[in-house]
Amino acid sequence: METTSLLEKGPSRAFFIFRYTFLDMKGTLSCEACGAVPAPHLPLRITTTVDTLMLSIPVHQWRVYRLLTKIGDTVLTVLGRIAFSACRMLGIIKLTDDAETAVSDRSRLLWLEAKKRAIPMEQLLFFGKPSDTFRVVTNGKEHFFKSLPFPSVDVDVLRMDDKVWFKRAMEKAGLPVPKSFGVSDMKGARKALKEVGVACVKPRTGSNGRHTYTYVKTEKDLQEALKSVKEICAFASVEEQLEGNLCRATCVGGSMIGFLESQYPTVVGDGASTIAELIEKTNAAKPDGVGDIVMNSSYAGQLKRRGQNLDSVLPEGTRFPISYRAGSAIGGSNREHGRNVHPSFIPIIEAAAKLTGLSIVGFDIIIPDPLKPESEQRWGFIEANSLPWIDLHASPFYGEPKDLSAAVWDQWASASLMR
Repeated sequence: METTSLLEKGPSRAFFIFRYTFLDMKGTLSCEACGAVPAPHLPLRITTTVDTLMLSIPVHQWRVYRLLTKIGDTVLTVLGRIAFSACRMLGIIKLTDDAETAVSDRSRLLWLEAKKRAIPMEQLLFFGKPSDTFRVVTNGKEHFFKSLPFPSVDVDVLRMDDKVWFKRAMEKAGLPVPKSFGVSDMKGARKALKEVGVACVKPRTGSNGRHTYTYVKTEKDLQEALKSVKEICAFASVEEQLEGNLCRATCVGGSMIGFLESQYPTVVGDGASTIAELIEKTNAAKPDGVGDIVMNSSYAGQLKRRGQNLDSVLPEGTRFPISYRAGSAIGGSNREHGRNVHPSFIPIIEAAAKLTGLSIVGFDIIIPDPLKPESEQRWGFIEANSLPWIDLHASPFYGEPKDLSAAVWDQWASASLMR
């Protein structure tokens, strides 16, 4: 049996698979700044910092990296083959084809579609614990992937995981993004804040909105934000704060298939009730299937940075988001639009997908109203995700569900990885 490189192909992919496989196996953690998907801070800080440094290598030096990649690919293919076989013999790694052991809805959707197509997809268990790493055997070849199967990517493409570099690339192509600056200390952060006015401060690389600070205006808030960011990454992105809903557009093969508009947990002022009372009223009146708004230190911090607190009384009719996180699970809502957004957005999003060079890519975009013409709004791309959560499109609170798993497998097959 032939075994492809565990990087599919190249050392960057191999490190990517194994690093995040072990990060997935984090056990029970709790961190309000991380949100619903906490991760151990020290290994996360190491990986995000190394990623940022690697992605900062000047483009003209990538030739050397590509040469090292080819050499490393050969070495890792041999070592990976030996290590995988040895770990299986020792019982460290086991395989299962039971889709019920999937650690995420994203993987479960993909797995169920694989079963429909008779694709032999198996999950790797490390010391008996499910991971988000999988093996597929087709035509005598083993393919390993983390979460989603996608073709090998060029090292230039990997730069899209860097939030600052991503925005620079988008801006250069004439695509809308907020102003963004990469910083590593307070001196740089102060300069960036002066440029953007009101800032959103976040790790330069990373995902799931961990340790993100919105509506940063003062030096004190900036210091607090930078300190939090540095718990999981040595480098921060200080970017212009955009107003609007968090939208997730997912493209497969350059075509936008899913578009989920998520609303933040929000209260509406009545001119008499405090924010704390409005939260209670909102929770009592929420539709079935929507989670409660539960205050925590992260939410309280955003209230403070916006000049409010739980005792504040909002003017009648004022809509006030409690958190920068969005979705029905935390008291907000969402709607799947598919391609039924204003048609002016579609070519711009698909142009961005082609620019990334990724066959599967998701974008986080801030848009006040995706049903109105894009030219009438201040909006922008804020992140690109090489492992988008396709399951979010399959289970929206409102709108027609979109299962992207079939398109993902079609894309994989068209890339000849199954031959």
